[in-house]
Amino acid sequence: PLLPSGKLNRHALPEPDQLRPELESAFVAPRTPTEEKLAEICAQLLRLERVGVHDNFFELGGHSLLATQFMSRLRNSFQVELPLRSIFEGPTIAELAEAVEKAKGSQTESRIPVMKPVPREARRTKISTLPKVS
Repeated sequence: PLLPSGKLNRHALPEPDQLRPELESAFVAPRTPTEEKLAEICAQLLRLERVGVHDNFFELGGHSLLATQFMSRLRNSFQVELPLRSIFEGPTIAELAEAVEKAKGSQTESRIPVMKPVPREARRTKISTLPKVS
């Protein structure tokens, strides 16, 4: 609908549908806590009631600016650092959940110490046991 000036009459437009748009794939509910949280973040950003694990972020109406917000919220929620390209390479909740779990695993592995801590007593070297320097 247009105004007499030829501009779009935004007030005459129908309210946007808050349900998930009809996509090629059927709705599949989140199966893990990670998928649930990611679907919640995605639904909030896109202003949808629900998002399935196989729904494409960009087909639901996402764009690059929303992608940066999504990744920021993901970082805050999961305390993992994923590059922005992750959402472009794997734009579904299932693919992002896999990337989050992989990132969590690599963080855990990097925190494992290589050697056992040395007891305090063993750290002290007695002067009498050191070799004499001539």
